[in-house]
Amino acid sequence: MTVKAQLTEINIYPIKSTAGISQSRAFVEKQGISFDRRFVVTDLQGRMVTARKFPKMVTIESCLLSDGILLSAKGHSSLKIRYQDFEMKEFECKIWSDRFDAYTTIEEANQWLTEVIGKEVVLLYCGEESNRYREKLETNVSFADGYPLLVISQGSLDELNRRASSPQTMAQFRTNLVVGGVEAFAEDGWKRFKIGEVEFEVRKPCQRCILTTVNPTDGERMENKEPTVTLSTFRADEKGAVYFGMNVIALNEGVIRAGDEIEILETQEPVHYQDKA
Repeated sequence: MTVKAQLTEINIYPIKSTAGISQSRAFVEKQGISFDRRFVVTDLQGRMVTARKFPKMVTIESCLLSDGILLSAKGHSSLKIRYQDFEMKEFECKIWSDRFDAYTTIEEANQWLTEVIGKEVVLLYCGEESNRYREKLETNVSFADGYPLLVISQGSLDELNRRASSPQTMAQFRTNLVVGGVEAFAEDGWKRFKIGEVEFEVRKPCQRCILTTVNPTDGERMENKEPTVTLSTFRADEKGAVYFGMNVIALNEGVIRAGDEIEILETQEPVHYQDKA
């Protein structure tokens, strides 16, 4: 079955909870898109530090370099860190209930992020291949919350904005793959699809948290508690949890490009939510 679906955006987030980077093409690995969430900020005990509690983190920007990464934040000097300078000492990291060994980077990065965030933190790297193996996914995953990839259609965002009290952006949802050319929430009914060289499998709807209410431009909370308020009226389960976007895994590795047609290989019955609007 083929629909006129097209990959319109590819986004990566090199450091978990910080600003994203849009790419015209990317290499997809089993653990996620290359360079996506390969770094995480944690406290001294290895517990992740995110924009849920420190919303200004979303304004920290990174630039990929041939030998490392450049960090920048408003009001602070930029910092270049090189892979060859990483200490690479094992450091136990905790992402939700997953505990695994990540690797230390450099003290200058720890100090820079501590100053920017306002809390004593360390910057960890997952290595070329993450040590975090998720048995239920049968693959390793970087520092993403639980699944390597997230897909959302532009139509879904358009429908949200048709209902919302103020405009919402795709950046609030930190999606990797943005799809055009399909109706709202078409992705809910996909089971397997192919983009470029890569076949993907949809695993479950993505439950959304308070991070979606952070404006990615200035790190301030959105007015009127959007988009949560609106999503709760038509994308909530019986317990009140809201869902937007689909969690996805890659079944093989390969290159994808913005503009690629998306081939729908298998569909499924979507979850149905009560529309209370």
